Amino acid sequence: MIKLRGADYMVKIMELLGVKELFAYPGGAVIPFYDALAFSNIDYILVRHEQAAAFAANGYGRTKMTPGFCLATSGPGATNLVTGIADAYADSVPMIAITGQVNLPLIGTDAFQETDIQGICLPITKKCYFIKRLEDAESIFRHAYETAMNGRPGPVLIDIPRSVQLEHIELDEEWEQNFIQPKLERLFNVSSKDFQAAKDLIASSKKPLIIAGHGNLLSDSVEEIRAFTQREQIPAVSTILGMGVFESTDPLYYSWLGMHGMKYANLAVQEADLIIALGIRFDDRITGRLKDFAPNAKILHVDIDKSEGGKNVKTEVFLHGDLKRVLKDFPDTRNEQNKQDRMNWLGYLNGLREEYPLKEVDYDVFNMMTAIDVLEKLSPEDIIVTTDVGQHQMWAAQYMDKMKPNHFLTSGGLGSMGFGFPAAMGAQAAFPDKHVWCITGDGSFQMNLQELITCVQENWPVKILLLDNNYLGMVRQWQEQFYKKNYSGVDILNPDYIKLADAYGVASARATNVEELRDAIELAYKTDGPFLVHAKVLKEDNVLPMVAPGASLSETIYYPMDLKKTKSNLKQKNAEKLLADKV
Repeated sequence: MIKLRGADYMVKIMELLGVKELFAYPGGAVIPFYDALAFSNIDYILVRHEQAAAFAANGYGRTKMTPGFCLATSGPGATNLVTGIADAYADSVPMIAITGQVNLPLIGTDAFQETDIQGICLPITKKCYFIKRLEDAESIFRHAYETAMNGRPGPVLIDIPRSVQLEHIELDEEWEQNFIQPKLERLFNVSSKDFQAAKDLIASSKKPLIIAGHGNLLSDSVEEIRAFTQREQIPAVSTILGMGVFESTDPLYYSWLGMHGMKYANLAVQEADLIIALGIRFDDRITGRLKDFAPNAKILHVDIDKSEGGKNVKTEVFLHGDLKRVLKDFPDTRNEQNKQDRMNWLGYLNGLREEYPLKEVDYDVFNMMTAIDVLEKLSPEDIIVTTDVGQHQMWAAQYMDKMKPNHFLTSGGLGSMGFGFPAAMGAQAAFPDKHVWCITGDGSFQMNLQELITCVQENWPVKILLLDNNYLGMVRQWQEQFYKKNYSGVDILNPDYIKLADAYGVASARATNVEELRDAIELAYKTDGPFLVHAKVLKEDNVLPMVAPGASLSETIYYPMDLKKTKSNLKQKNAEKLLADKV
């Protein structure tokens, strides 16, 4: 038999679970944990704010497709994790948050830095665990891992009193060899009768449309959905979190839908007679006015979460299972009649795509669209992009159009400003050799810019495209459009970001036009460590297309101009500007 201190035992359990990185901040209730981590092979990253630890674990979990781990002390340390935990819950991201707690005898006495973190996190986690007895630690950690990964992924919380960390446990010296790894299962509750009902529904439709959501990425079913779409020759759109499910060049893919999605994608939904919903939850940002959503369509919904069936829209057929399993076994629905119907439908959608294209950027106007487009054209195919929340987020989703699966990370369900930069850190930790860019706005960046020094300390080559317009742009846009230009609380005073980056030891460059931005991005790629590109962009600009609050997808607002007259000329002019010889 061997004897281990609780903290050492639990750190060893984490090692056996395969934990490589832990995003954390120390404090009194987790000092024993830190004492054990000093002798561990786990890389524990010292963030500068616990919220950043949770967002970084979120970014890690999204890209690695395994739970990201974060750790904080009791009280304020634990509560600082809450926004990041809620974000992971909203977007179904596997994550394990570990918090220290006051000594067992002190719980309920209002002790120093005591909070009921389990009570706080109960609505925003799949499950909360409390390790009261050290002998339960192994089974709790294993069950927490299984819970975070199995079914609909999401965050869990493990709360550990300091006194339990200091206890000792006697173990068989072979206990590590006998450690039981978590059992990962793919849920499949679909019968042959269910498949037949789904097949009949698709086979009889004339205008079927797939809506692919984040669930396709979470279930690792990209290969399966692409094969299904090609075989059936059914057009598809995605949610913003479903970006990367399809190649942007796939002729069957009609981009993403919703409040700032493509007008042609929104119109496709409104004119379809069948919606094949794969791994989505029909949230308000994609449905618009709910009673007018897809008015001509029946709904076939495939999801791993049974509670989503019929929750927001009436569902004709619901298939309950993991998308990878469901799509693998999905029956062929083609017949001579619907083959022709689908060809006609695709032809019609191609006409919509031609009629309502995305606006071609004009490199003579230095706005957010221009800056993002330049980054996209100067970047490799496998770039990982994170965003914060606001106008830049929507433009990034529109113009960064060559995203690989799990390479576009954004806060969709919760819409958390401050998400982008720490999430980029998590992605960089998961894939040290990949190029990771955070596209952020001046409002969002100031929420977690203290993590610049974390990147320096870890020598992470995270690149930042900071789009600075001295405005909280999305709120300003709403105030312009819906509140008679009553600009209240949106003018934002910014620091000198170049001096700030220098103070943190981060290389940087400022850009006020395309030529300067091109040089800055090229310099960023040549720089080994982190790099900040400060792009001073047009102050007032509006994201379009747009579905106004309370409007239907049929009422998507489009650009007030004829794009066809300028598109080809702008493309040529942009190329010349981007490739111009340097002076």
